[in-house]
Amino acid sequence: MSNTKKVIREIETQTFNAETGEITNEISSKVVQLPTEPPFVKLYIEDIAALYQLPDGTHRVLVELLKKLDYEGKISLNKTNKLSICEKVGYKTVASLDNYLSKHLVKKGIFRKEGTGVFIPDPHLFGRGKWQDIYKQRQAWLKISYNENGERTVMSSLNEDE
Repeated sequence: MSNTKKVIREIETQTFNAETGEITNEISSKVVQLPTEPPFVKLYIEDIAALYQLPDGTHRVLVELLKKLDYEGKISLNKTNKLSICEKVGYKTVASLDNYLSKHLVKKGIFRKEGTGVFIPDPHLFGRGKWQDIYKQRQAWLKISYNENGERTVMSSLNEDE
């Protein structure tokens, strides 16, 4: 049983002028192989909160944030979104939410900050959308390679930027 799936993006064809031998039309082909979705086990948000030693009761914040996760793997938090989340989880101020994001989720590597108000949750923990898109997000998040001696190197895109 193969763990890869072939995806054909384009098909290559060439049309020649019989008199001149000149190529009059050319389309290239590209075959991309993606692994199939791996087996999975549900991991509940409360368990992730416990594993990452998040403050008690804050798994509710994580749930509300993940409701904003789009199909590109990003969470965009404008002021309206932040106020809505604060109201639902009982935070008095947006600063409390901002503090939770930076002090707990970003610092512990559960989320990455991409820009003003944009966060990317670890796609190894959370995903939304098609497996091929989540797979690409995972590849961008964490890269594992082996040298000739079999030694493993784990590199995150954060390390590459440093």
